[in-house]
Amino acid sequence: MAALLKSWREAATLILVSANRCRSRITFKPVGSCQTTAEPKGDNFETLMLKRSSKSTFMPNLYVFPGGVASDADFSKEWYDIFGQAGELSRSNLFRFVKGNGPGAPMFDRIRDAEFSAIPSEIAFRICAIRETFEESGVLLARPVADLKQTTVINVDSPTYGSALKCNSSINSWRKRVEENASEFITMCRDMNIVPDVWSLYEWSNWLTPAQEVILHRKPRRYDTAFFLCCVEEKPDVAEDNGETVHSQWGSPLNILLEFERGWAGIAPPQMYELARLLNIGSMEDLVHFGWSRSGNRIERWLPVRFECADAVLYLMPGDELYPKVPDVYGEGEILKSSLTLKELEQKYPIQHRTRYEVDSEGRRKGRISCSIEMTAGHVAPYVDFANLTLESTESKL
Repeated sequence: MAALLKSWREAATLILVSANRCRSRITFKPVGSCQTTAEPKGDNFETLMLKRSSKSTFMPNLYVFPGGVASDADFSKEWYDIFGQAGELSRSNLFRFVKGNGPGAPMFDRIRDAEFSAIPSEIAFRICAIRETFEESGVLLARPVADLKQTTVINVDSPTYGSALKCNSSINSWRKRVEENASEFITMCRDMNIVPDVWSLYEWSNWLTPAQEVILHRKPRRYDTAFFLCCVEEKPDVAEDNGETVHSQWGSPLNILLEFERGWAGIAPPQMYELARLLNIGSMEDLVHFGWSRSGNRIERWLPVRFECADAVLYLMPGDELYPKVPDVYGEGEILKSSLTLKELEQKYPIQHRTRYEVDSEGRRKGRISCSIEMTAGHVAPYVDFANLTLESTESKL
């Protein structure tokens, strides 16, 4: 299989962003031990979150970005011809552009069987993200072939917004077929004369499920997941599949994190971290330009490492002073532990890049991020003080 390895499966997810036409006018008051006096941004645009079903085998009841496991069909050689409909030069420029300026994360660069190598893995995982988003939310990011043929060469030398097709009965019918069989996505594209809009997806991050899940659970589900960013100018309609996903929400990164802080929504660590990153981006225009401008800098795979101290459980990430020089990728060693308290660790090891969860007096589970390092690969750091902010004013329409 194209995306199945011995210890994990490869997957793709999509951070889908749209303009916030009715954003809140909010004043912030830092409280507690804020690490910065800078106000967060990220209320000028919204991102799509889906709540996973309580019956889901992975991250039940949590809000996540749309996405899922890659299929063999995402790597099909048929896609080579489908993208060829945009023109030979446009296809070659696209395949060159997604390769960036050097080696990519392992999931992009590893050698696959010949039948899964007709298109770059970077394209296949973009197709996966688009297909899974379509299955889970009904949002179909695609371009009509007729529009592509009107353009001599599709431009990859400037920021590109995504193109979401308007839903209709035909698309809804295809959605059910694709949910049952991923290869139907190829058939749908040929039948509707459309091409997945991979041009508008930019590499954002890559998370590998912590290896310590092997130690803590007998049969863990681990995923090596590529996160892609896509900005759309018009917010598309969303319809949950009522299977894996049971609720959808468009919300600004700031409001989603504040709902999480209040205990109104559960969010997985990667989603918390990536939403906190978006708090340092001022507008959707800035975001799409940032995604495009750093495309030459390939994303790095992050493997969080569980670390247990006297009064907390941390997940260390690359760059943290406590992060092992040779991380345990397969869960074959022991969980890292220390008899020091969290405060003592922070004093002794001030170079930090980690997440943790804590439970407040009311039993609400809250996430925290500590980041004192400079981001690599031209990326943006997370805004870490969202937990220490309170709202001073109510929402008002602009």
